[in-house]
Amino acid sequence: MQIGLVGLPGSGKTTLFNLLTGSNHPVGLSGADEIYFGSAAVPDSRIDYLTSLYQPKKTTYARIDLKDIPGARMDHSKARAARLLEEARSVDALVQVLQVFEAEENLGTGIQAQPFLSLRDFETELLLADIDFLEKRITRLETATKNIKENALQIPIYKKLLSALENEQPISSVNLNDSEKELFRGQVFLTEKPLFLVINLDEKQLRSGTYPHREQIAAYIQEKKISHVEVSARIETEIGRLEPEERSVFMDDLNLEESGLQRLSRAAYQRLNLISFFTVGEDEVRAWTIKKGTSARQAAGKIHSDIERGFIRAEIFHYDQLHELGSTVKVREAGHFRLEGKDYIVRDGDIINFRFNV
Repeated sequence: MQIGLVGLPGSGKTTLFNLLTGSNHPVGLSGADEIYFGSAAVPDSRIDYLTSLYQPKKTTYARIDLKDIPGARMDHSKARAARLLEEARSVDALVQVLQVFEAEENLGTGIQAQPFLSLRDFETELLLADIDFLEKRITRLETATKNIKENALQIPIYKKLLSALENEQPISSVNLNDSEKELFRGQVFLTEKPLFLVINLDEKQLRSGTYPHREQIAAYIQEKKISHVEVSARIETEIGRLEPEERSVFMDDLNLEESGLQRLSRAAYQRLNLISFFTVGEDEVRAWTIKKGTSARQAAGKIHSDIERGFIRAEIFHYDQLHELGSTVKVREAGHFRLEGKDYIVRDGDIINFRFNV
């Protein structure tokens, strides 16, 4: 899973990226043109418990790949702007970082951030980018001299999508049947991607829970059904530099029960329909990320293609049973171990040992 951080210059994207990935890239205008790549371990208290129980040589958390994509600026060339759009198209989901904090250069000037306007402008940018893509695509299909029959089937669908965009409806809202989807499979639309919102606050706003245009933003994200989290990337970065005991004190003082990464990763998992299963043992405790609805055999392929190919059975028990009883011996004695076949649908929190033969 790769998530692209997007938003206007100065919104705090790179500060958030550094916080999530433990990087130290320059922030502000000095790093405004760079594209950064990194990954973040997904915090999971279940992995922490399994590690304390099994004492493995290695612990591996699930990970989220992140890409910090600069915001397009007026001084960017068309080629540069197009490249940034392609970077956004290549990710699995978009996270818009929305500035609601007051920029330091504006302190005392009376100039305030306009987060609701920025939120609407970003939506418009995505719509316009997809409109431009579709208009060009339709023109190419209508003037093509090859594959005329196939093109004739695609054009009405593309025009249907274009009509939705022109009415400010994202492509994700358009109902298409399987045959229609098949005709434009491989085409990537920005308004089809899952979108999250990170509302980037300052310390005062984080404490009070209020910020400019809060009610408008809340109504908008409810209408659009956008998942969101509120963070203060700068403050959480400062907290992250403290010793664990001090960190806990500051988190409590700010009424933060979880880190920004924990809140963002949970929202991402829910929006993308992802779950985790675990493999455990003396060598390694590991979390594996899969889509909801994944079968046992497909989940085995997540570990290695040979395990999927030679799949025999999956020996399964659930994390909640282990956590309640305290040991695998007690779980087995309680009759919670079971053997499942290739079509078993893996649940979030399943602990699995795959039996296979190749």
